[in-house]
Amino acid sequence: MMKHVTVATRGSALAVGQAEPMVRFLESQGYEVSWRKFSTSGDQWLQGPLDKQVGGGFFTKELEDAMAAGAADLLIHSLKDVSLERPAGILPACIPLREDPSDWLVMRPDAPEAMVIGTSAVRRERVLSQIFPKARFTWIRGNVQTRLQRVRDGLLRDEPLHATMLAAAGLKRLGLDLGGLKVRPLSPSELPSAPGQGALLAEARADRPDLVEVLSGMHDPMTARCVTLERQVLAGIGGGCQQPLGALATPQADGSLLLQAAYAPEGELRRAEARGTDDRALLAEILKGIGLS
Repeated sequence: MMKHVTVATRGSALAVGQAEPMVRFLESQGYEVSWRKFSTSGDQWLQGPLDKQVGGGFFTKELEDAMAAGAADLLIHSLKDVSLERPAGILPACIPLREDPSDWLVMRPDAPEAMVIGTSAVRRERVLSQIFPKARFTWIRGNVQTRLQRVRDGLLRDEPLHATMLAAAGLKRLGLDLGGLKVRPLSPSELPSAPGQGALLAEARADRPDLVEVLSGMHDPMTARCVTLERQVLAGIGGGCQQPLGALATPQADGSLLLQAAYAPEGELRRAEARGTDDRALLAEILKGIGLS
C-alpha cells in the first residue's frame, strides 16, 4: 500500500524548487506526496531588515507549527534559516549534498565605485563595507526575482540602487537569467557564507521514522559534518540567524577541513581560519581567533 507524506515548505519559487528533488526521491520510493506551502513571518515582513524584528524563527515558525498540529509530516528548510534550538517531536531526516555556499554581488553594468548595495543581512553589510569602502548600503526585502528586478530598474524606494547580494545557491537552483548584469562572486576568504548557507534540512515528525529511514538515501555525511561545525561557531557567539557572522567549513583533498570565519560586531571585523581533522579543535581555534575563547 502506498504511503502518504505531506511536505511543508515556504511558498516561494526557490523554497519549492529546492525541495522538489527530495519530493521526487520520495515518489520514486513509493510515496504519494502532497504539499503545504506557507507564507512565513519573514516573507511577510517587508518594512525593514529582519534584525529590526523581535524574536526569531522568521522563516520556520509557521512550518513548525503545522508539524506540531499534525498538518505536515516533513519540513524542508534552507538550513541557514533554521534556529539552533529545535522543537520537540521533530527528527532530523536528511541533509543532502550542498549547493554552492558562496555569496554573489549582482550589479548593474554602470555601477559606480560609490555604489548603493541593497542587503538586509548585517553580516554582508559589515564585511562588504571593508571590501568596498566607498559603497553605501540600504535594506532590501522580497524574493530573489524581486531583488534582481530592483537592480535592473536601478531604483529602490525612490533612491538609486546599483547592486544586491544574493546566495549563489538560490541563483543556481532557480536557473535565473542574469543577462545584462555583472556578477562578482565573493570568495570565502573575503566573505564567509552564513552558517549552513547552500544546504537544506529535512525534518520528520517523530511518529514518522519511515521518512528518516528512506531519506537516508539522500543524506550527505560530509555536508552534515561541515554545517554542524559552522552552526557550532554560531552557537559560540550566542546563536541567531541575524548575527553578523560568516562561517564556512570546506573539505580539503587531504581529508582535512578548512574552517573560515568572519565576525563583525559593531565597529570592527574579526577574521579567523583553521585547518585540521579534529572538529572540536577547529571550533576552539576559530572561537579564539574571533575573540570568543
